[in-house]
Amino acid sequence: MDRTIQAEIPSHSAVAQRDPHGAGGALARAALILAAITLPLGIWLPMLEAQRLVFFREAYSLFDVAQSLVDGRSYLLAATVIVFSMIFPVAKLFALTWLHAAPARLVSHRAVYWIEMLGKWTMMDVLIAALFVFTIGRGGLSSLGEQPGIWFFTFAALMLMLASGRIAAAHRKLAIEG
Repeated sequence: MDRTIQAEIPSHSAVAQRDPHGAGGALARAALILAAITLPLGIWLPMLEAQRLVFFREAYSLFDVAQSLVDGRSYLLAATVIVFSMIFPVAKLFALTWLHAAPARLVSHRAVYWIEMLGKWTMMDVLIAALFVFTIGRGGLSSLGEQPGIWFFTFAALMLMLASGRIAAAHRKLAIEG
């Protein structure tokens, strides 16, 4: 009986393999799912509670602030809040989900470049929320307290940053290997 042992030699011509969990792996997928859950909560739930004197309390969500700014004819500030704190994060979530699930051959280098560039501005959403705090605070309120919405919103922004970094790195790696 003749036994031959064949060793597998890695081939340099092997095609780059994509993670079965999508670009960025399971961590990016988990971050996208968590962002998809927490982002709407961050927009709709109260972010701050304002207390005037001792008896009067009002809770404000991001949506309430945008509506109040439009009602008060502060259109530029309202547009800033709506674009950077509502539309931009939701659009980024959809774009990242597509980049995560799309076949590598359909993803252009330009799309990866833009998602990386926009990823650097994700905390702008939280800055806009801080602007919202300032806008309410200048109304002579005696105290402000945070509500769950601010935590959900901040968590969603951080999850989008994590997913963005992981997905962009995976596509860069596939471009180099493939």
